[in-house]
Amino acid sequence: MAKFACRCGYVINLIVSPNGNEWKLIPERTLEDIVDAVDGGKVVDGEYFYEMLRGKEITVYRCPSCGRLHLEEAGRNKFVTYIKEPSA
Repeated sequence: MAKFACRCGYVINLIVSPNGNEWKLIPERTLEDIVDAVDGGKVVDGEYFYEMLRGKEITVYRCPSCGRLHLEEAGRNKFVTYIKEPSA
């Protein structure tokens, strides 16, 4: 997937890497496991780090125009979209 069209009409270019509009949500327990590995003296290189994340992270695309968050369901090109509620 090279581009993602937000409901507001803005097209997010996903080819550019790193992309400031692409985030990863990582479970706290996974981060704690990585810290425990480092604290235990295990060498956590990039490959090991990403192996620990594999299948646990959620990719999030943030629209820079309207602020909507688009969460990708398990890398399947299906999204759940959230929008900030208006201030009262």
